[in-house]
Amino acid sequence: MSQRSAEDASSVEKIMLKLHKSCMDHIERATGSNELEINRVLHLEADLATWLEVLESRPEAQQFQSAHRDFGLAFYAAMSGLYRQAFSTLRSFLEVTVGAAYLSSHEFKRRQWVSGKLDISWKAITSIDSGLYSSPFLEEFCPEVMEEQGEMLANLKQAYRRCSEYIHGNVSTSQMLPTEISYREDIAREWLSVAKSALSVTMHCLMVRYYKDLSQPLKGIVEGSLEDHFSHLVSVRQLLGLPVEGTRS
Repeated sequence: MSQRSAEDASSVEKIMLKLHKSCMDHIERATGSNELEINRVLHLEADLATWLEVLESRPEAQQFQSAHRDFGLAFYAAMSGLYRQAFSTLRSFLEVTVGAAYLSSHEFKRRQWVSGKLDISWKAITSIDSGLYSSPFLEEFCPEVMEEQGEMLANLKQAYRRCSEYIHGNVSTSQMLPTEISYREDIAREWLSVAKSALSVTMHCLMVRYYKDLSQPLKGIVEGSLEDHFSHLVSVRQLLGLPVEGTRS
């Protein structure tokens, strides 16, 4: 290695270590200031992991696991102050997990997606006519959710839209982002809030697609997460055999 090359490498190393220190400082502040919200996110993530274990024999399990790793990277980015990357990777997690669940009902299209011949279409996933929360889909997979389809579809779209606003340079969100790695409590809290929504809607989508097809032992494994996070929904109370009267206004 030439002297110039060695000097360049040394300079890059110094820059990287400086950035690493900035990230470490951010992690200390972010975790210290948001312990309660972080614990809520990690609780949801642990319940999602349980769902993915239950679905590990499914053909789409590899895509679920890959998306789950993306969530871990998104969490790390958010805690490190890499805010735009955190929202971008969170959106990827949401898109791939929900997309895999949706395409599991279209085996030919799922195989085309895996082989790279077909891209995920968020428009198709959220289509009111044929998407995951469309009436025809729910009638076949989880008719109990029919009366809540508008609410749940809106929640899914909102989580995706909020991530997209940070990715595509939306003026209001771009102005919020710091130009260097520095702690912004408002953005850290925003990411944690969107992450909770993304995890929640993802689990609901998995319930819609898979719950009624699970064996009784496997249902028993995920029922705790459903009762924990969705017992306010009439559909979930019906699925779990819980009292329904008076649970919603």
